[in-house]
Amino acid sequence: MINRIMIDSASEQQTIAIGKALGAVLRPGDIVSLIGDLGSGKTRLAKGIISQALKVPIDEINSPSFTIVNRYEGLFTIDHADLYRVGHEAVEELGLMETVDANGALLIEWASGENPIFDSELRITFSGGKDEDSRLLEFEYMIPGAWSVRFTETFISALD
Repeated sequence: MINRIMIDSASEQQTIAIGKALGAVLRPGDIVSLIGDLGSGKTRLAKGIISQALKVPIDEINSPSFTIVNRYEGLFTIDHADLYRVGHEAVEELGLMETVDANGALLIEWASGENPIFDSELRITFSGGKDEDSRLLEFEYMIPGAWSVRFTETFISALD
């Protein structure tokens, strides 16, 4: 069964804060798939996740738009991929799942919303909010699954 939770973000800073709350609960083996239009906030959320999870200064985290994959290391490894130019089929071609298999985490911008959700995947879809600066984030994860307890108990309380 898939659980869905909707969260409003009123600004870029709030999107980064939501990312930091996710980064606090990110674990090796996790997959976070980000789906949304250009400029919807995917990279802002990713910066928050990586900076919190690995204690990397936020200004050292860059979009992998041209490099396709940026690797960040700390307590564990996070591969941050942007599949805009190569398509979601490139996950296999680029060997991105090897990071997850080696106790790292995978963060994918421009992921596919069509494939089934993995047990270890948190899928986040971005859409327009009430005004130009706001976004609506839809979080989807499997129940039972890697995110089911962690997301509801730890993540939601971190947002308060």
